[in-house]
Amino acid sequence: MSATESRAKLVQAAKKLMADWQQIKEAWRDENCQQFDKNYMSPLESSIHAAALAMERMETMIDGAQQDCGDSTGLDP
Repeated sequence: MSATESRAKLVQAAKKLMADWQQIKEAWRDENCQQFDKNYMSPLESSIHAAALAMERMETMIDGAQQDCGDSTGLDP
C-alpha cells in the first residue's frame, strides 16, 4: 500500500470516527462526555491531522528520492 493510500484510509477513518462521535455527543450530554471529548477525542483529532500531514510530507520525499534514483514506478526490479 502506498503512502497516498494509507493517508487516504487514515483520513477517511478519522472522518467516520468524528462523525460518529458527533452523533454520540448529541445523546451523551454530561460532564463525562465533556471530559472524554477534552481528554481523548480532541487530542486524537489533532494527532490524526498531524499524522496525515507527516504522511503527505513523507510521500513527497519518497517521490523525490525515487526521481533522484531514476525509479518513477516505486517498484523494486
